[in-house]
Amino acid sequence: MMKRFLTDLSLDSLKGLAEEAGLKPFAAAQIAQWIYQKHTDSVDAMTNISRDGRSRLNAICEVDPIEVDAVHGSSDGTRKLLCRAKSDGAIVECVLIPAGDGRTTVCISTQVGCLMGCAFCRTGSMGFTRNLTQGEIVSQLLIAMRGSENPVTNVVLMGMGEPLENYDGVAGAIRIFCDDSGLAMSRRRITLSTCGLIPELDRFSREFDVKIAISLNASSDDVRNRLMPINKKYPIAKIMDFCHGYTKRSRHRITFEYVMLGGVNDSESDAKRLVSLLKGVDAKINLIPFNPFEGSQFRSPDSSTVEWWSEYLYNCGIQTNIRASRGRDIMAACGQLAADRLSKGGKKNV
Repeated sequence: MMKRFLTDLSLDSLKGLAEEAGLKPFAAAQIAQWIYQKHTDSVDAMTNISRDGRSRLNAICEVDPIEVDAVHGSSDGTRKLLCRAKSDGAIVECVLIPAGDGRTTVCISTQVGCLMGCAFCRTGSMGFTRNLTQGEIVSQLLIAMRGSENPVTNVVLMGMGEPLENYDGVAGAIRIFCDDSGLAMSRRRITLSTCGLIPELDRFSREFDVKIAISLNASSDDVRNRLMPINKKYPIAKIMDFCHGYTKRSRHRITFEYVMLGGVNDSESDAKRLVSLLKGVDAKINLIPFNPFEGSQFRSPDSSTVEWWSEYLYNCGIQTNIRASRGRDIMAACGQLAADRLSKGGKKNV
């Protein structure tokens, strides 16, 4: 019989597992506490469960469905973890991004590869293999927490894949992230980034009170069609219709990610169209200068152009951040993830 993975189970399902292992009902809460509050990766470490009980649990389950294959460290302190799925050997990447004030953000993947085919994103060059399971998503965060020197304060679902294409796996993971018996994270510390799958986004925004970021990257359909094939199905007008309704209904600000591509989407007219699009929407813009990778047709914008955009948007009353490119030297920055296997400088331990 193939073992099950504890992070693949809902918190309620742990009760059935405990019963199957011949344990008292309260053992489910003990198991959850060991995994999600004490961050253990081993059934054997659950010492308030009897030795016989641990033996029975070990016979039918283990904690994580993935394990660390390699770690790549950046000169800026960012670490990219290559995680291998125990079921089929698939490789996914997650990234630990420490801040100077003691906080750490973890960027998590939701798919092996991606179907969206965005022209500026290296993950798209992988094609698509499969969705990650709930447990494979949850365990990325747990592995990062075990290996982080500082507390993990923020989680962004911005790694490999389109999260809303894996709705069930992502929804199950976020429930564990937020539940008091799970990781008990604040919902405002969790951000889901999407290309703009409107039906799924509308459903998600009504079911989960976490932050939403939309990867916009253009202010006209002509440009966005070339950069992001999904725009032909859900053009900018549909995205903005959702955003107007969302900010009125939820009273939450929505973040727009704008990857700046030199000579493609970074003109003054692009900026002015963007301001017009955002009228009436409580919005924040993250400007992301393109992070190059081998084989890409794009280049980064001039720094003066990025600064002009930031100042212009700010003067138009839009909160604007220039996203620092963390981990570029290890291909861990935005748009650079592509499940690289072991390479020079990679280490096995977190």
